[in-house]
Amino acid sequence: MKTLIAPILEALRNQARFRRTRAALASLPLDARLDLDIYDIDATARRAIWG
Repeated sequence: MKTLIAPILEALRNQARFRRTRAALASLPLDARLDLDIYDIDATARRAIWG
């Protein structure tokens, strides 16, 4: 049972990390994002979490 639940919990944790990362990136001012070459918030957050 533990091996069945572990991947589900990991997926939920990763999704929560993605949402937090995306929110943090979205809260940056536009000029700061452009200076850091962050043009696509979703893709950047996805790469940060899932590689």
